[in-house]
Amino acid sequence: MTFLFTCPHCQSQTEVEDEYSGRTGDCVVCGREITMPEFAGSRRMGTRPGKRNKSAIWFVAAGLALLLIGAGLIAAVQVGSRTAKKIRTGRQRLSSIKNLEKIASALNAYAADHGVYPAPYTVDAAGRKLHSWRVTILPYLDEDGLYNQIDKDVPWNEGENQMLLYSQTPAVYRHPESSSWGTGTVYHLVTGAGTLFPSTGPLGPRQVTDGATKTILLAEGQMNTMTESWMEPYDLDIGSVGGLINPPSGNGLGGATDGGVCVATVEGSGYFLPDTTPPLTVQALITPTGGEPLSDDVLDEWASTQP
Repeated sequence: MTFLFTCPHCQSQTEVEDEYSGRTGDCVVCGREITMPEFAGSRRMGTRPGKRNKSAIWFVAAGLALLLIGAGLIAAVQVGSRTAKKIRTGRQRLSSIKNLEKIASALNAYAADHGVYPAPYTVDAAGRKLHSWRVTILPYLDEDGLYNQIDKDVPWNEGENQMLLYSQTPAVYRHPESSSWGTGTVYHLVTGAGTLFPSTGPLGPRQVTDGATKTILLAEGQMNTMTESWMEPYDLDIGSVGGLINPPSGNGLGGATDGGVCVATVEGSGYFLPDTTPPLTVQALITPTGGEPLSDDVLDEWASTQP
């Protein structure tokens, strides 16, 4: 005769033979110790040995089956989670690289017209910073309407410009992980001595002696270096960046895309550099005239090492 027993720990219900009346053991579902009640009309003493053994075997088999099913479900969830993360990370990288390539194309179009890249920021007669290069290249991003609305004679966060920075952010300046209502950007130039954008003035593609395919034009910065607005005159300084990707200090390349940094070269192509890229290689890629011995496909080599 069987009775319906409810585990006091996990509340699972199991049919139990009356021969187990009063016995103590482990629940086949949660594994915690349970004691069977004294079932009415128990025939424990008169039960045939064969029937008792058969019931015990059934309990063991049921427990093993549940354990195997549980282990399989856990493994499936873990594998599915890893796969979903890889897909999400891949899409994130691809989307950010496309943004960088569009921006690089606009920078190169500007350089084709002016001989050099735009200055990192514009200034007024008193030397006060006004607007980022991201404003300067708007016409080369088919954003003429927005460009014409911006007052270039006053800073990015004053007057009517302040209203524009909150209401209109070009999609190309938004990282795929940033909020849809955000106004900041993680896409920066690397400025300073020995870069494409020294204090003496920006260089042009023709002045890059290290090779257009081996020189970084712009890159992602850390999320904590995201500008308040894409119009803000702010970029990465070579003195702070060094050659590290995702440095513990939080200042430098990377940090916006998982596992490394997305960059675009002078040639206009986008790449993903894993954070295992040697600092000396990163530094060599930032300098346009350093003469470092890098292979022509150095970016492809490092990009191919990512998982």
